[in-house]
Amino acid sequence: MPVPRQLIINKGVTLTIAAGTTVAFAPGASISVDGVLDVQGTKASVVHLSPATVGGHHNGLSIPDGGELKMTYGVQVGGGTEVNGGKITISDTLMSQSSGDFLIVGSGTVDVSYSAIGLEPGAGTDTTHCDMHFGAIGGSIKVTHSNISTSAYGIMLYGGTGVDLTYNNWFSNQIDVDTTPGAGGDFSNGWFAKGPPVAGSGATIIYTNPSATRLPAATADPIKGTGPR
Repeated sequence: MPVPRQLIINKGVTLTIAAGTTVAFAPGASISVDGVLDVQGTKASVVHLSPATVGGHHNGLSIPDGGELKMTYGVQVGGGTEVNGGKITISDTLMSQSSGDFLIVGSGTVDVSYSAIGLEPGAGTDTTHCDMHFGAIGGSIKVTHSNISTSAYGIMLYGGTGVDLTYNNWFSNQIDVDTTPGAGGDFSNGWFAKGPPVAGSGATIIYTNPSATRLPAATADPIKGTGPR
């Protein structure tokens, strides 16, 4: 399925991407989801969202108010996802190599689980600047049981309070957590290769029951099935 330019999924429309499909984005191409984008990969047959040219980049997915992204067993490479009022539910998905920040949330509802934003050490160079950049006001943000790795920043927590970031593995980032005053998140039950996260002035970080070793619950590679799922 080629995406040569901006593709808009209109309100009231559901675009289903079947297991095994490869969506090839031209440089600068994007998908804006005003309706529903349903990516139905399976463990045996994943969906690839990739640049048309290997090593290239694209403008990824945009989920405005009223839009919804549902994705299971995907591999999203070369362009990230921006949520501004919409809803995303992602599981068992690998995400990497954006030209900027990967998961950007201004507002909306986010539920990401059993996934990876970033690469495993030795798996190549990740061009992503920040795995997650949250400036959210209102809404609900939950990223759990996942790997956050190989970027300049694991997360820029610049908005939102009570963000659920529990049971994650954090490794191979230059900086795992960066905060601004007023922002807050719960990082409990996670593993930080570099040591516990530290809140900046005016920010709130909860970090209870830290794991001394990397969590098996966050699948190392959900596509190969090396985790518990």
